[in-house]
Amino acid sequence: MTCSCSKSTRLWAASLLVIIIIGALTVFAYTSEQNALKSVTQAGMKSTVSVMATQVHAGDLANITTGSETSPEYLTVATNLQTMRSMDDHILNAYILKVYPNKTAIFLVDDLYPDDPAGSAKTGEVSTAPDKMEIFAALSGPTTSREPYTTQYGSFMSAYAPIDDSLGDSSGNTAAVLAIDMSAKDYNDATTKGGLILLTGLVSIILAIGAIYVFGARREEEKKAD
Repeated sequence: MTCSCSKSTRLWAASLLVIIIIGALTVFAYTSEQNALKSVTQAGMKSTVSVMATQVHAGDLANITTGSETSPEYLTVATNLQTMRSMDDHILNAYILKVYPNKTAIFLVDDLYPDDPAGSAKTGEVSTAPDKMEIFAALSGPTTSREPYTTQYGSFMSAYAPIDDSLGDSSGNTAAVLAIDMSAKDYNDATTKGGLILLTGLVSIILAIGAIYVFGARREEEKKAD
C-alpha cells in the first residue's frame, strides 16, 4: 500500500511539473507572438498615416471653421482624404484634428461627412477619444492608440501623424494632426492569431502526462517481474 501511494505521489508530482513547465513556455510564446503582431500592426498604421499626412496641404485648412462642412475648402480636403483612405480597405475613417496646448483636440475635417453628415464629426466638435496624450504627441511624430477604444462613433484603433504647416517651404511647425481609424475588431483579429500555440501547448501537456503514466506503469510491471 505504501509503495502504491508513493508511486501515485511521484506521478502526480511529475505531471504537475510538466503542466507548469509547458504551460509557462506556452504562455511566453503566445504573449511574445501577440506583442510582435501588435508592434507590426501599429507600425503599419503609423507608416500609412505618415504618408497620408504629407499629402494634406495645411493652407487648405486655414479657412475651415465651425459650419464650413459644405464649403468648397472643406469638401476639397474631405475628398482628398477619402481618395487616400480608399487605397486601404482596413481604414474606416480619416479625419483632421486641431490640437491645443491643453491637449484638447477638435475636429476640423471628417472625410465621412460628405456621405454621412449625421454619422460624422462636425467642425469644432471636441474629440472624446481617450488618446489625448497620443494625439498631443503626434504634433511631433506619428503615434497610435495604446489599445482599442470606444466612442459614440464606434470602437477603433487609431493612428496619428503631424500635418506640416508647409509642404514646399516647411518651418517645422505642425498645423494639425491627421488621424485614421481601424475597427477594433479588425485590429484584434490581426493581433490575436496565437491559437495554434495554445493548442500545441495543450496537446504537448496531454502527451507528456500520458507518457509519464505509461512509463510509470511499465516500470512497475518490470519491478514486479523482477
